Amino acid sequence: MTYREAIEFLETLYDSEKDIKPRYPDSLDEYYAFLELLGNPQEGLRGFHIAGTKGKGSTAYILSEILKSQGYRVGLFLSPHIFDIRERIQINGEWIGEADFARHMEKIKPYVRARGWRSVFEILTTMAFLHFKEKEVDFCVFEVGLGGRLDATNVIRVEDGIITSISLDHTHVLGDTVEEIAREKCGIIKEGMRIISQPQRRSVERIIRKMVREKKAGVYFLGEEIPFEVVRASLNGTEFYFADRKYTVSLIGRHQALNVGVALASADMAGVVEDEEKIEEALKNLSFPGRFQILKDDPLIIADGAHNVDSARRLKETVEEVLGENVSLIYGSLRRKDVRGILGVLKDIAKEIYFVPVNSPRSHTPEHLKEEAVLLGISGEVCETLERALSFASRNPPVLITGSLYLCAEAVKLFSAPPVPGRP
Repeated sequence: MTYREAIEFLETLYDSEKDIKPRYPDSLDEYYAFLELLGNPQEGLRGFHIAGTKGKGSTAYILSEILKSQGYRVGLFLSPHIFDIRERIQINGEWIGEADFARHMEKIKPYVRARGWRSVFEILTTMAFLHFKEKEVDFCVFEVGLGGRLDATNVIRVEDGIITSISLDHTHVLGDTVEEIAREKCGIIKEGMRIISQPQRRSVERIIRKMVREKKAGVYFLGEEIPFEVVRASLNGTEFYFADRKYTVSLIGRHQALNVGVALASADMAGVVEDEEKIEEALKNLSFPGRFQILKDDPLIIADGAHNVDSARRLKETVEEVLGENVSLIYGSLRRKDVRGILGVLKDIAKEIYFVPVNSPRSHTPEHLKEEAVLLGISGEVCETLERALSFASRNPPVLITGSLYLCAEAVKLFSAPPVPGRP
């Protein structure tokens, strides 16, 4: 099987990321049975499992860089991708190669129809298991795709887990309240695990602590059991104190300090931190696409994947602290997002707004976004493409592109040369 044939086969499978009304399994039983046919490649992997509404991708990346700085061979599984589907499966920052991708797919293909329908996400998760085991990684870091309890990544059995900020998102699948969503995400908690959590609203914290007690696990909250304080955020990065030690991270925003904090705490409690200076150096050189990413300096153009109300609030706070001025806002959104809630937050930092489509079958039309804005008393312009919106917004910088990671991916591609094959 060639790489092109592997991709073509993958495209015949169900992809929840492209479905207007995505469907998800109501149990992991069939997926477990499928993995058994492949020899249970998920077993024996040592690593970390990360769930949450916001920040789990950044946290997974940060943790992998911390582990790499200590000399470990680290597998990283992320979603979605920006440039290439192979980004989702990495070892020490190097994407899975086309030959390995095709070879693993050839092994997986005969069993895909054997145990019910298998989704694209399940196949990619399985490929990560096979790849990490074959390459004998020291640790693997898995970002949950959606929720936690019924996510394909939840078949792994690791000692360490992280829960990032929990808020309303994917309510059509996970539940209508933050508490219901928290229960789904806490599904990654297994007996004896060490759980590190970002600060949560009290009702969510109570749920996490209750589920930890039931599973006879342990939990440590940043800012409570773990000393932590953010100092400042600027365009040069973010400063914070963790366990009485001051760190500077190149990622921009106080929320990124929280992501670094839980990654540091998890690595520390796993007993893998040996050289603090190498960690400090790694944190100063982090770069993760679509997270308050500066795409151009003059005029200043920034892309951020905020796509729910909570992340919009964090984005607003970052703009106010870091830029100190309002922005020309370019906004696009997928369906099933709280467009009114998000625009209700972002209007306070917008001097003008341009509505654009997102490159996805699940995209809202710019016209619909404008209709939602009008109901809030917000005016804005409809643009048929991101490029056209940029041609207008760039005349009145700074420019902020937000509303979806898929929209950020389009923006990153406009301003960045494609990466060297096999490298992020």
